[in-house]
Amino acid sequence: MIRNRHNYFALGAFMLGTAVILGAFGAHGLEKKISAHYLGTWKTASEYLVYNALGLMAFASYKSSQKHIVDGVVKHRDNLDLRISIFAVILGVFIFSISLYLVALNQLIGENFKSMGMVAPLGGILMSFGWAGVGYHFYKYKHPKK
Repeated sequence: MIRNRHNYFALGAFMLGTAVILGAFGAHGLEKKISAHYLGTWKTASEYLVYNALGLMAFASYKSSQKHIVDGVVKHRDNLDLRISIFAVILGVFIFSISLYLVALNQLIGENFKSMGMVAPLGGILMSFGWAGVGYHFYKYKHPKK
Protein backbone atom coordinates (compact mmCIF):
# COMPACT_ATOMS: atom_id res chain seq x y z
CA MET A 1 0.00 0.00 0.00
CA ILE A 2 1.30 3.48 -0.75
CA ARG A 3 2.88 4.98 2.32
CA ASN A 4 0.92 7.46 4.37
CA ARG A 5 -2.29 7.40 2.34
CA HIS A 6 -4.19 8.35 5.51
CA ASN A 7 -1.85 11.31 5.87
CA TYR A 8 -2.61 12.31 2.27
CA PHE A 9 -6.32 12.16 3.04
CA ALA A 10 -5.83 14.22 6.22
CA LEU A 11 -3.76 16.79 4.32
CA GLY A 12 -6.46 17.00 1.63
CA ALA A 13 -9.12 17.56 4.31
CA PHE A 14 -6.95 20.23 5.95
CA MET A 15 -6.43 21.92 2.56
CA LEU A 16 -10.17 21.81 1.92
CA GLY A 17 -10.98 23.38 5.28
CA THR A 18 -8.33 26.05 4.73
CA ALA A 19 -9.74 26.82 1.28
CA VAL A 20 -13.25 27.26 2.72
CA ILE A 21 -11.99 29.60 5.45
CA LEU A 22 -9.82 31.64 3.07
CA GLY A 23 -12.57 31.72 0.44
CA ALA A 24 -15.07 33.03 2.99
CA PHE A 25 -12.53 35.57 4.25
CA GLY A 26 -12.02 36.79 0.70
CA ALA A 27 -15.74 37.00 -0.05
CA HIS A 28 -16.73 38.70 3.20
CA GLY A 29 -13.63 40.20 4.79
CA LEU A 30 -11.92 41.59 1.71
CA GLU A 31 -14.98 42.46 -0.38
CA LYS A 32 -14.83 46.21 0.14
CA LYS A 33 -11.11 46.42 0.85
CA ILE A 34 -9.59 45.25 -2.44
CA SER A 35 -10.59 45.64 -6.08
CA ALA A 36 -12.72 43.15 -8.01
CA HIS A 37 -9.58 42.14 -9.93
CA TYR A 38 -7.75 41.16 -6.75
CA LEU A 39 -10.88 39.45 -5.38
CA GLY A 40 -10.86 37.34 -8.53
CA THR A 41 -7.23 36.47 -7.90
CA TRP A 42 -8.11 35.47 -4.31
CA LYS A 43 -11.00 33.34 -5.60
CA THR A 44 -8.74 31.58 -8.11
CA ALA A 45 -6.25 30.69 -5.35
CA SER A 46 -9.07 29.26 -3.23
CA GLU A 47 -10.58 27.31 -6.13
CA TYR A 48 -7.30 25.61 -7.02
CA LEU A 49 -6.77 24.74 -3.37
CA VAL A 50 -10.22 23.09 -3.35
CA TYR A 51 -9.70 21.20 -6.63
CA ASN A 52 -6.36 19.78 -5.55
CA ALA A 53 -7.59 18.97 -2.03
CA LEU A 54 -10.45 16.93 -3.50
CA GLY A 55 -8.06 15.24 -5.93
CA LEU A 56 -5.68 14.39 -3.11
CA MET A 57 -8.50 12.95 -1.02
CA ALA A 58 -9.74 10.88 -3.96
CA PHE A 59 -6.22 9.62 -4.57
CA ALA A 60 -5.79 8.72 -0.90
CA SER A 61 -9.09 6.83 -0.94
CA TYR A 62 -7.88 4.54 -3.70
CA LYS A 63 -6.59 1.31 -2.20
CA SER A 64 -3.29 0.99 -3.98
CA SER A 65 -0.80 -1.75 -3.41
CA GLN A 66 2.76 -2.41 -4.40
CA LYS A 67 1.57 -5.24 -6.63
CA HIS A 68 1.09 -4.21 -10.24
CA ILE A 69 0.24 -6.11 -13.38
CA VAL A 70 2.72 -5.40 -16.17
CA ASP A 71 2.28 -7.34 -19.42
CA GLY A 72 0.01 -9.81 -17.64
CA VAL A 73 2.55 -10.53 -14.88
CA VAL A 74 2.07 -9.44 -11.26
CA LYS A 75 5.18 -7.58 -10.09
CA HIS A 76 6.13 -5.95 -6.82
CA ARG A 77 7.15 -2.35 -7.27
CA ASP A 78 8.06 0.61 -5.12
CA ASN A 79 5.64 3.50 -5.61
CA LEU A 80 8.39 6.14 -5.64
CA ASP A 81 7.14 7.66 -8.90
CA LEU A 82 3.67 7.97 -7.42
CA ARG A 83 4.96 9.59 -4.23
CA ILE A 84 7.04 12.06 -6.25
CA SER A 85 4.00 12.92 -8.38
CA ILE A 86 1.80 13.55 -5.35
CA PHE A 87 4.55 15.60 -3.71
CA ALA A 88 4.71 17.73 -6.89
CA VAL A 89 0.94 18.31 -6.69
CA ILE A 90 1.09 19.31 -3.02
CA LEU A 91 4.10 21.59 -3.48
CA GLY A 92 2.59 23.04 -6.66
CA VAL A 93 -0.77 23.93 -5.13
CA PHE A 94 0.88 25.60 -2.15
CA ILE A 95 3.25 27.64 -4.36
CA PHE A 96 0.39 28.57 -6.70
CA SER A 97 -2.20 29.48 -4.08
CA ILE A 98 0.10 31.26 -1.63
CA SER A 99 1.62 33.39 -4.38
CA LEU A 100 -1.86 34.39 -5.60
CA TYR A 101 -3.06 35.15 -2.05
CA LEU A 102 -0.05 37.45 -1.63
CA VAL A 103 -0.72 39.15 -4.96
CA ALA A 104 -4.35 39.72 -3.95
CA LEU A 105 -3.25 41.28 -0.65
CA ASN A 106 -0.89 43.64 -2.48
CA GLN A 107 -3.50 46.39 -2.62
CA LEU A 108 -4.39 46.04 1.05
CA ILE A 109 -0.94 45.76 2.60
CA GLY A 110 0.78 48.25 0.36
CA GLU A 111 3.82 46.04 -0.09
CA ASN A 112 4.97 45.02 -3.52
CA PHE A 113 3.80 41.41 -3.72
CA LYS A 114 2.85 41.81 -7.37
CA SER A 115 6.08 40.06 -8.38
CA MET A 116 4.82 36.94 -6.56
CA GLY A 117 2.49 36.51 -9.54
CA MET A 118 5.52 35.35 -11.50
CA VAL A 119 5.91 32.41 -9.09
CA ALA A 120 2.36 31.10 -9.63
CA PRO A 121 3.12 29.45 -13.00
CA LEU A 122 5.81 27.33 -11.33
CA GLY A 123 3.12 25.99 -8.98
CA GLY A 124 0.83 25.38 -11.95
CA ILE A 125 3.54 23.44 -13.76
CA LEU A 126 4.21 21.30 -10.68
CA MET A 127 0.47 20.57 -10.29
CA SER A 128 0.14 19.67 -13.97
CA PHE A 129 3.15 17.36 -14.05
CA GLY A 130 2.16 15.84 -10.72
CA TRP A 131 -1.36 14.89 -11.82
CA ALA A 132 -0.03 13.72 -15.19
CA GLY A 133 2.43 11.49 -13.29
CA VAL A 134 -0.38 10.03 -11.20
CA GLY A 135 -2.41 9.36 -14.34
CA TYR A 136 0.55 7.77 -16.09
CA HIS A 137 1.24 5.53 -13.09
CA PHE A 138 -2.32 4.17 -13.04
CA TYR A 139 -2.35 3.82 -16.82
CA LYS A 140 0.94 1.93 -16.97
CA TYR A 141 0.65 -0.18 -13.83
CA LYS A 142 -2.61 -2.04 -13.54
CA HIS A 143 -3.46 -2.78 -9.92
CA PRO A 144 -4.83 -6.25 -9.25
CA LYS A 145 -8.25 -6.46 -7.61
CA LYS A 146 -8.18 -7.56 -3.99
